[in-house]
Amino acid sequence: MATVTRTRRAAIQRAAQRIRMRCQREHHTVERTVTEIRTALPEVTALEAWRLALGWSRADAIEQVAALYVDAGLRPRGLTDAMLCRWEHDAGRWPDDEYTVMLCRAYGARPEQLGLDRYGWASGPGMFRYGRVHTAADDGHGPHEQEPMRMTTDAGLPAVRESLHLALLASPEGSPLVVDLAEAAVEHYALNHSKHPPHVLFEQVRDVRKLLTPALKSGPATEDVRRQVG
Repeated sequence: MATVTRTRRAAIQRAAQRIRMRCQREHHTVERTVTEIRTALPEVTALEAWRLALGWSRADAIEQVAALYVDAGLRPRGLTDAMLCRWEHDAGRWPDDEYTVMLCRAYGARPEQLGLDRYGWASGPGMFRYGRVHTAADDGHGPHEQEPMRMTTDAGLPAVRESLHLALLASPEGSPLVVDLAEAAVEHYALNHSKHPPHVLFEQVRDVRKLLTPALKSGPATEDVRRQVG
């Protein structure tokens, strides 16, 4: 993307705010507002457009992501304004899988809507694991700069559900990735059932079954999904 001057950047922010206010008056969805912003302001990337459509500053987005970590019982990673700025403006830099999950949840969007699907989120299992130990050297760049993710027991319980939820958002009818994540869920519950209070584990298993139920009705992976739900 060509360099945008500070003056132009400020003009973009003002224009996006006007578009958002107009879309609110006309009762448009956030997705429609994103389309309006990107049509009028071609310099704006999808990731930035969603933030602007929500009316958030980068500080607001960072706060929302941190809150999601806390709600999931995880220690927030060190997301900064500079990191988010790079992901929004530098076509060669983007968030790792863990941050992609959290940004999708914060913005209420799918990876492809945010322009974060360039690594093919349906390409294989284990894409959505999070809860790993964060190091000072980790700056949240693409998979080629990541350390292997390690799902801890405490973090893994909610992470199993969230990973499966995101996969089902992309493929509600089921997919090989959904099957892989369902198998991972069963394995995680089997290996760690004694480490959680029974009522907590029961609620997690129940929630995962509810997520998988729609995929039982149709889709090429029906039999495999049914087996994992059972």
